[in-house]
Amino acid sequence: MTAGYSVGIAAYNEAANIGRLLDRLVSHGPASWGPAEVLVVASGCTDATEAIVRARAERDGRIRLMVEPERRGKASAVNLLIARAAGDPLVLMSADVLPQGDAVARLIEPFADKGVGVTAGRIMPENDPKAFMGFYANLFWSLHHRVALQGFKAGEVVAFRRVFESIPGDTATDETWIVQRVLEKGLASRYVPEAVFRNRGPDNVRDFLKVRRRHLAGYHHLRKLRPDWRLPDTMDNRKVLKLLRAEISENGMNPAFLAGSLLLELWARLLARFDFQVAKKNHCVWETADSTKRLSGEG
Repeated sequence: MTAGYSVGIAAYNEAANIGRLLDRLVSHGPASWGPAEVLVVASGCTDATEAIVRARAERDGRIRLMVEPERRGKASAVNLLIARAAGDPLVLMSADVLPQGDAVARLIEPFADKGVGVTAGRIMPENDPKAFMGFYANLFWSLHHRVALQGFKAGEVVAFRRVFESIPGDTATDETWIVQRVLEKGLASRYVPEAVFRNRGPDNVRDFLKVRRRHLAGYHHLRKLRPDWRLPDTMDNRKVLKLLRAEISENGMNPAFLAGSLLLELWARLLARFDFQVAKKNHCVWETADSTKRLSGEG
């Protein structure tokens, strides 16, 4: 196991969850392989995020707050974290997730192998699968898990060696850039399904489109900048449909919810293409989806 790692969190108006997240991250001391430091970049926050982080920092010296007065997007915060982190590897996570048990320690374990350069954990949503949007969220992350088992796909939590200086400041696909930059150095990737992090998917169509279309538009932007890179396997329709058939075979599926989910995905893809090709819109500074911030904190 590797000690001396850093955790980096990019936060914009995350008062609802940031306190619980920090408490969980520092609940294990260095003897239990806790982080050497937890860095929070608060970008243009207008709620209590900064005050909550400062209060936690007074209790635990490992927590450090960095403030960006102007919100410049997550990629800008990521670059600041890469530059300021003292530990290696760096665990990058969204502020609206919660690690389950020893998830972070498990994410770090593979770095005992010096050939491993990047790891990713498993995201499991809290949403109720009996509701339509909850069905979509659970199906999305279940397929994400299946894809990652066969290859590698980073989600909202990724740990990596700091073998590069930065990613483009105008990207909305920061995890994909991080993974590709590490792989370019000849290092390996490792999916760690035992490292479970809870999140909450959108509870309504409006929030879903905010989240999904900016991810998809980000892939168009990435492909323009780096046509030599392959997009993640989650964008391989044949592979995803094959895994979807396996999901249906093993767990069954509400046909109406499934049809609705496929139509939603198609609509998001069309909107993303419009954003990129017609509107020339860059989602590097995106509108937040409020319903994704309501984590229960259980698990």
